[in-house]
Amino acid sequence: MTSEKKKQDGFDPVRTILMTPAEGGVKTGVSLLLVLLFLAYLLFGMGYVETPIVALIGAVCAAILIFGTVFQMKDEPVIVLLCAAGIFCLGIAAHLSLLDVNPGRMSKLLSPLMQEMWNYDLLTAMAWEDKAWSGGYLMVLGLLSRLETFPWLYAVKLLNLVFTCIGALAVQQLYRYNGGKMLGSVLASGASLMAVTILLNSGSWAHCDAVFAAFSLWGLYFLLNRHPWPGCLLWGLAVGFKLQAAFLFPLLLPMFMERKIALRHLLALAGGFLLLHIPMFLDGQTLMSVLGRYNEQIRETAYGGAGLTDNAPGIYGLMVVASVREFSGMGLFFGLFMATLLSVAMVRRGPLSPEQWIKCALLLAFGLPLVLPQMNVRMLYLALLIALVSAKDVRGIVLACLTEMISLIGYMKGIFGNDVIPLLVTSLIALVAAVYMITDCLSVQKGTVYAES
Repeated sequence: MTSEKKKQDGFDPVRTILMTPAEGGVKTGVSLLLVLLFLAYLLFGMGYVETPIVALIGAVCAAILIFGTVFQMKDEPVIVLLCAAGIFCLGIAAHLSLLDVNPGRMSKLLSPLMQEMWNYDLLTAMAWEDKAWSGGYLMVLGLLSRLETFPWLYAVKLLNLVFTCIGALAVQQLYRYNGGKMLGSVLASGASLMAVTILLNSGSWAHCDAVFAAFSLWGLYFLLNRHPWPGCLLWGLAVGFKLQAAFLFPLLLPMFMERKIALRHLLALAGGFLLLHIPMFLDGQTLMSVLGRYNEQIRETAYGGAGLTDNAPGIYGLMVVASVREFSGMGLFFGLFMATLLSVAMVRRGPLSPEQWIKCALLLAFGLPLVLPQMNVRMLYLALLIALVSAKDVRGIVLACLTEMISLIGYMKGIFGNDVIPLLVTSLIALVAAVYMITDCLSVQKGTVYAES
């Protein structure tokens, strides 16, 4: 091209580079450079030179998201890669900015617990019998208690950050499975990093809900794509970490009817659950005592001061006076009954499209906590991530924003004691949203229903 032609066309070398298709070695090289630049920023910009392990883990999280995203891009220019990487790095930096916040739960509960664990051998720590902790959580806390120089606060939050990024990548994959475009999947995964409740869950509360959520989402992705062994294994690991992962289990019935899974694949689910409880078995605890831990969790929550609801919206938020004795057990079986009805309805609908699968998963993750007793304000963590998967049109975006708003109101009360909106009003909004999800799931879908061969 002559200089006169370049001048006539407004030739700009920077624009040309940014519009170059990111393919092959260009894609790999730019991604690696971005990860290294982010590592340098964490070391010198955010001041983690004295604790380089924090910067290294942050860079690893960025690499997970950037490389996991760019290798799905086809014929995308370099500018798209840069924008996606910028979104992910901002989300990771936001999480790291809350690393030094010491929540009351950490100082009053987790740190004393890990200090007690440190006084015993590792096996005893991971099989801890007090407080009815689940097996996966105990394994994590037991291993972290072995750290002598690295702060436990950092360890808990960094673990959560790693799985938050893994879950964000699952959101992206499910978004594409749901028929969404590449740009939308990047924005959805970025939103799963930057949502206020996601940040508060770890930064201001020191919870690790990202672990069970990541296992649940990746398990759902594999199961929907007809990879039953890894899917069931991941769901087993998820429920071994937190019982709430079982909210998606009603999907197993329609999956069985559509030949996505067989009965033998449930062995992988049971194996994943038992795998996280091996320390308890080695410690001499029986299978019934292990399974009884979840019943103890329910009873401890019900009679430990939280009652039927711990500032969480739902049908019990509409009751001025609600007795734990009458509603605790009844509410549990009522929730199971509603989940069974949805499973049967999905089977009756015949082969489901990807969009219908995601809508039903969202209904379970959002609706069941509204009718089950002893739910807390973190009950919509998984529902928010699935709502972001379905946020590919205006209605989906509105539902995702509504889910985040309802969850955030509970967080404001649970963490900061601010009653932004009365629980009665929040419960009504949540129940109306659930009714809409039910009608949306069971309505006749226009267009083609994809029956997978």
